[in-house]
Amino acid sequence: MDEKQKNEIRAFFSEPGLIRFIDAVRDTYRRRNVSGFVRLPQLSAEESESLTGLLEGLWKPGEDLKFSMKRLDTLLQQSGYEITIRELLACLDGQEVLTRAEEEQQAEQNWNLFIDEALQAVGGGQLPVQIVEWMESLRKGAAPGSRILRKMHVQNAEEAHQQLVYCLVALCRVWELKQTKDAQVECEAPEMVIRLPVLAAKVAKNAHAFDIKNPAGRLLWYGLQEIFSRKPDDKSSDSLDTLELNSGFGENDAADPVRSLEIRKTYRFANIADDDISSQVMLFAPHLTGRKEELVMTLRQVERLPVMPKFSGLYVVENPSVFATLLDGTLQREKRNNRTIYDTLPILLCLNGQPSAATIRFIDRCLEARDQSNLWLYYSGDFDVKGVAIAQGLARRYAKYFVPWRMRFADYERHTEYGLPLSVKEKEQLQNMRVDWDDRLCSNMLLLGVKIHQEVFVEELMQDWVDANGGQV
Repeated sequence: MDEKQKNEIRAFFSEPGLIRFIDAVRDTYRRRNVSGFVRLPQLSAEESESLTGLLEGLWKPGEDLKFSMKRLDTLLQQSGYEITIRELLACLDGQEVLTRAEEEQQAEQNWNLFIDEALQAVGGGQLPVQIVEWMESLRKGAAPGSRILRKMHVQNAEEAHQQLVYCLVALCRVWELKQTKDAQVECEAPEMVIRLPVLAAKVAKNAHAFDIKNPAGRLLWYGLQEIFSRKPDDKSSDSLDTLELNSGFGENDAADPVRSLEIRKTYRFANIADDDISSQVMLFAPHLTGRKEELVMTLRQVERLPVMPKFSGLYVVENPSVFATLLDGTLQREKRNNRTIYDTLPILLCLNGQPSAATIRFIDRCLEARDQSNLWLYYSGDFDVKGVAIAQGLARRYAKYFVPWRMRFADYERHTEYGLPLSVKEKEQLQNMRVDWDDRLCSNMLLLGVKIHQEVFVEELMQDWVDANGGQV
């Protein structure tokens, strides 16, 4: 078909009276090829005139058109243009129009080529069997990570190829490191780990390339989980979707620290050290730290604590100002009482907002190390959406140990004169909130319409803390 003929076809079939008809033909062709019927409801006068000249029969204004695709294909081939429906649509659209079946087939071919090219880029046949098996499962859509890889491929195939290659190279490096470490266990070799940002910089020249908030980071995590942390009979379905992780591990992120700890396990199985420094816990525990002052410990330090000391309970506050007030009172009374022995007194923790992974891990270790029959975790926070949500999270995780510390409706009600108005958004959130320890709390906060900061009742918390210390603080 020369350019002159193409121009004639475009001119004829671009007439206003044929626009809707051609759109309907295109849609039907994509769905059913040349089978079925092209349908057009309520023909206009202009469409009636154009279609009467193109198709067999007389088509009246106002009636519905139903015409066989096969018959249309035959008429077009018998016309002066001598073209098929496929050729007509290609001429009008400037490119070949594929049926949906053909598009799916082409997409699958492109996907298989995409996987093959990534494997070839990192030496295909030289890859460890476990990595190749994961890739083949990704190809079939049977492995965790296949959905995110498909999405990356659809959005930008070239970029997806590069990110997949980075992941494969990283997995190979981690595999080699772990094999070397496992071979040297009996020789008591020093701990062989690589930190995630270092791995990313070495492989992708970008220390943040494998951050969990990035698609490549999530893909790598899936690969690590499948290759290193799963056993053949493990039927669990842990995934980033299940864990609902939306961002990284930094303490300013919205990630749940409990889920964060679970995700870290996968890295550790593979001998990858993630960020265990920025996550911190603030505490006062002289019998543990040997210091009569507050101390900040990183997640790394928490996990390396050899033995947890004896203690009578865990007292946790949300806000640093309350923590500092309790600490000031403790140290002032200590001077007056000349107290130097702490023995098994309670530990005081400060969340400073949402609990960090380090804080959660510290509490876990405390509870794991003790005779838990008479041990309680007392939590006090703000009477607002955030404070109540934190309390509920701790209550669910530490159900049999959790005690709401001045966090009941009766405590809230006593201090409503010091409350600040709840915003419209906060009221909407409270409508969907319930807490395990007091059915009245959230509904009455919504009814009274105020939030109360923890600092308002700090004197009551101080008295409780003094009592918990045997009245000697």
